[in-house]
Amino acid sequence: MATSTGRICCFTCNKAKATSKCAGCLKDFCFTHLTDHRQELANQLDDIEVHRDLFRQALNEQTTDPQTHPLIKKIDQWEQDSINKIHETVKEVRQVLFQHTLRHTNQLEEKLNLLTNQIRACREEDDIIEIDLSRWHNELIQLNEQLIKPQNIIIQYNSTPLVNKIHVDISSSKAHTIDEPIKSNEDRTTRSSLSYVDNKETSTKANGKIIQLSKALSWLLRHAVIKEGLQFQYDGYVFVKDVLKHPTFVNKYTIEDIHQCVETNEKKRFGLKNDRVTGQEMIRAQL
Repeated sequence: MATSTGRICCFTCNKAKATSKCAGCLKDFCFTHLTDHRQELANQLDDIEVHRDLFRQALNEQTTDPQTHPLIKKIDQWEQDSINKIHETVKEVRQVLFQHTLRHTNQLEEKLNLLTNQIRACREEDDIIEIDLSRWHNELIQLNEQLIKPQNIIIQYNSTPLVNKIHVDISSSKAHTIDEPIKSNEDRTTRSSLSYVDNKETSTKANGKIIQLSKALSWLLRHAVIKEGLQFQYDGYVFVKDVLKHPTFVNKYTIEDIHQCVETNEKKRFGLKNDRVTGQEMIRAQL
């Protein structure tokens, strides 16, 4: 907004000063607040790069290990549930069979004992005739058949499946498509600037890990400490050990990596010191 003197007011401080217009948001800023505005844009770019790198990491993990796909967990759960149902049914059926088999074998044993007594009496009295021998022989054959293949029990299968079949439905919906990036001159200029930043920071492959760490630390300490479950101590400091326990850092970075990140960071984005009480190292994002 222009004043009576012809000067334009700064969007941030609302004071009539010499201003410059931001080509992106089209707002006017004085020199001081233009610098702040550009720094905020740089911080937002840092956030985008962090999220991009985290997504690339997740994408690489899923590419190298398809088992990490989130839907695999549903398939694994279906498999486990199906196995549990089958095991439970098998246990019940076996129990029924065992109980019946026990009763059946007891009945066969009673018949066998009766036959044994008849044979023993025949031998003691020396009263052996062909009719008895034939009858006992046939009875033994019948008992053996009843033992091997009981006539009063069979295995039946229900027509209703115990486990519902699972399948993967691949949808052809446009919701799964990804739009092509805009390729206007203005967009190409912006992307050239972004590429310059990326190429500058990743030109040395050996420093890639530290660059990634710097971006992740900047995002966490500036914007996500409370949201991510960490706790500020004082003056904006957070215990380094708590940072290293965060899912973004655990098993990926060490205290030595953080030391190197702080020491080699040209923009001096981070402060590192020891807690006066516990002696533990703490870190914060510099203002």
